[in-house]
Amino acid sequence: MKILVVHRQKEVANHVRVALSGTEPYIRYFTSGLDGLLQAKAHDFDLIVCGIDLPVITGFEMVRSLRISSLNPNIPLVLLADEINHKVEQLSQALGVTGLLLLDELSDSLASLVTGKNNLNKQEGKFACAQNFSMN
Repeated sequence: MKILVVHRQKEVANHVRVALSGTEPYIRYFTSGLDGLLQAKAHDFDLIVCGIDLPVITGFEMVRSLRISSLNPNIPLVLLADEINHKVEQLSQALGVTGLLLLDELSDSLASLVTGKNNLNKQEGKFACAQNFSMN
């Protein structure tokens, strides 16, 4: 599984690696939203995990750009936040984010989120799974 992690803290990439160890993840890590966006547009990834508060461009701006002008606008995307309020939830939902997780819940919740989506992919096919990702 090829994963792009974009977050200020390098430990997040390690948490993602541990949480998804069953999928043998290959992880590319960047701290800047702009660098992450450029990588996401230049390469195919199975999953993108990014923080909301990133340098240069925010996680929300990165997601919006990927959803609007990307070769793969339905890529599964998980946003990480220190706290989740109503505004963050609404914006994430409007952008078609696959999952919105608290940073503290990353290790516990990411694996179940990805496993659930992978099972859906096996049952319904890639196209149906991509539609479900964009609807969450």
